[in-house]
Amino acid sequence: MAKIDVELTSRRDDGNWTWRAVGAREPKGTVDSSLLSADVSIGSQFSVETEHFIDGIVVTKVFEKKQSSDKGDFIEILGSGKNLDPVTTQLAKSKKGKKPSKRSPAGKTTKDQPSSKKAKKRPFEESKPKNSKSNPKTNKPKPPKSKRLKPKRNFRNAAVKGLPDETTRIGEILLRSGLPGLRKVIDEQNQQAKEINEPEIPQEILLKLAEQIYPDLKTAEWLDRADAALKGIETVDLRDIRSVIVAADNVQKNDEVRSLSEELKKGFNQRVETDQNKWLKELVSTLKEGRVVRALRLSSRPPKAGFPLPEDLLSDLTQATNDALNSDISASRWGTIIEAAAFSPIHQRLDPSGIPNNPDADLLKILKKISSKVPAVSEKFDSAEL
Repeated sequence: MAKIDVELTSRRDDGNWTWRAVGAREPKGTVDSSLLSADVSIGSQFSVETEHFIDGIVVTKVFEKKQSSDKGDFIEILGSGKNLDPVTTQLAKSKKGKKPSKRSPAGKTTKDQPSSKKAKKRPFEESKPKNSKSNPKTNKPKPPKSKRLKPKRNFRNAAVKGLPDETTRIGEILLRSGLPGLRKVIDEQNQQAKEINEPEIPQEILLKLAEQIYPDLKTAEWLDRADAALKGIETVDLRDIRSVIVAADNVQKNDEVRSLSEELKKGFNQRVETDQNKWLKELVSTLKEGRVVRALRLSSRPPKAGFPLPEDLLSDLTQATNDALNSDISASRWGTIIEAAAFSPIHQRLDPSGIPNNPDADLLKILKKISSKVPAVSEKFDSAEL
């Protein structure tokens, strides 16, 4: 298992995404769309947890933010025979931040005259001017997000506690950043040892120790995640639960792992069925209300990737979209609808009832971007315009 920073490079026809390591030129693999949020786009960057196999790299978990690098990790060499005095530092006080004196030239404090650099208090300063324009982005309500998986560390703490004293620190580093992180810590500490003419850490011995204890630590980490996923089976984001189920194939198999894995699969399937029924119900209701764009966006985000819409619902959604795409609406509205439709299951069925007489630059830009998704629609426009 390893943690790396990646960025998305393209979206495939099956809904999954290709990725590459941040700074690399070529794509390295694919990531299941069920592990990503719905608002991702090309260029989005994440930290991910990966497993390396003979046939490639599998992404098993996606973090919301990049993971901070490990700094300040040290592995103690017992019995070195040398006691080094610790180095301490103290930040000097900045002269730039020194407050101006409140004393007058005569040495008296001027209470009645405020400092020229000190801002005056203004009552009702937080009130907005009457003519100020509110930011639509900040006022727009955001859809509720699913609860993310937040495992405790009960199994991991017990696993580290059960390690021999000489390997406890190694175990802590392995749990946080894996074998690559341990190598990095060893290299950094050896570099520091060279600079002060101290003996280096025996890297090969430590890595062999790490390889012996790492499988048990990975299993403990999985048990923490599985336990949290099972307790939150009705509320935790399905992507997180699925990532735990996938990762079960890459840890040591014992009775506890098998039991939790089976319970998770059963709970996951029941949850998917419940969420899909709710999703279909909301989609039908939204379409009946005439909210075509909302219905299109809902149709492109099923609870489980690849879940097909019933044929009658596909037909109704297609008809409503084609009717909405007419020559009477503005180019802006036309662009909003067609862009939502391009990523929906009906993108190959589109046959607009009309097109804008004078498409503006923004609409043509949208059509150029999604032309491969809706080729039949693009043909209705002059190829020179696109």
